Amino acid sequence: MKKSILPLLALVATTGALAQSNAVLSGGVVIGFKQSSAKSDGTPSKTGIDNLDAGGNHYTIRTSEDLGGGLKANVLLNYRFNPDTGSTGNGHDYFANTKLSLAGDFGEVSMGRFWGPVDFLLRPVLDIYTPLGLGATVYGGPLDAPTRYNGTLMYETPEIQGFKAGISYVPKAEMTSNKANTTEVALRYRSGPLALGLGLTKNAGTAPSSIDNAEGKDVLTIGAAYNFGVAKVGLTYTNVDAYKGAKGTVAESDRWSAAVRVPVTASAQLKLGYEDQKFKGGASTKAVAFGGEYTLSKRTMLFAEIGKVDSDNVKADEKDATYMLGIKHSF
Repeated sequence: MKKSILPLLALVATTGALAQSNAVLSGGVVIGFKQSSAKSDGTPSKTGIDNLDAGGNHYTIRTSEDLGGGLKANVLLNYRFNPDTGSTGNGHDYFANTKLSLAGDFGEVSMGRFWGPVDFLLRPVLDIYTPLGLGATVYGGPLDAPTRYNGTLMYETPEIQGFKAGISYVPKAEMTSNKANTTEVALRYRSGPLALGLGLTKNAGTAPSSIDNAEGKDVLTIGAAYNFGVAKVGLTYTNVDAYKGAKGTVAESDRWSAAVRVPVTASAQLKLGYEDQKFKGGASTKAVAFGGEYTLSKRTMLFAEIGKVDSDNVKADEKDATYMLGIKHSF
């Protein structure tokens, strides 16, 4: 009961404070019909109304205070939920991102629990297929390293001549095993239709700190995107080093991700995504997804997607295609 009422209390408290500060409340709901394919390991198929985008279903509170002299204090509180059940389960029974930062001409210094600079700086410009997507089992996007960590310290530079960089540090004390610190660096370049990105995560975790990192898992991300007007294309390469840790062995892998997004009309777009990941030892996973989006307004969009996985990993090998049809509304 306490967990279920926390989001409501936070929302009510924040709404009452809006008149006294510059706090901004935003969010989104993404829901619709989904057919999830059965898997080779015996996992049954699922057909029905579902949560179609974990990151898209949220409410977010942002505040910013001008401290004078070009200095600002910024706060981000991001809470997720499942619109099909009204619950905050599946790992979302707390704020997914909590960040307090000081920003100025020097850049921005942040502390809390949030995505690192690889995700903050590179995903918005390199992941052409998103928003939405059928998920990591069909099309996970080009970034293999990023995850949010507890107890993160991050610095981002100001943008200079199209360049922007970031570095984050998570002490090993924040990890369950206490074995390794995690460091992440990223460099982004944007100029007109061109975007380039480079990122490196040292001792990367596989998920938020609930699943621990281990020394020796390093992830390199290199990508580019270009908007030709008639189509926007993106290509990303990711290399994951092997490591052995408390959670088992993760094989070294090379992943290529490509996507194209084509505007058909002012309101409609088509998109195609493809991934090819090869693991050391010969195993591989290929995934393809095709989708369409139709905007009804600045805040509301209809979408449809279909995708298929072909994998040597039986837990990810879907027997048939997965598809979904839904609606997204942002506020």
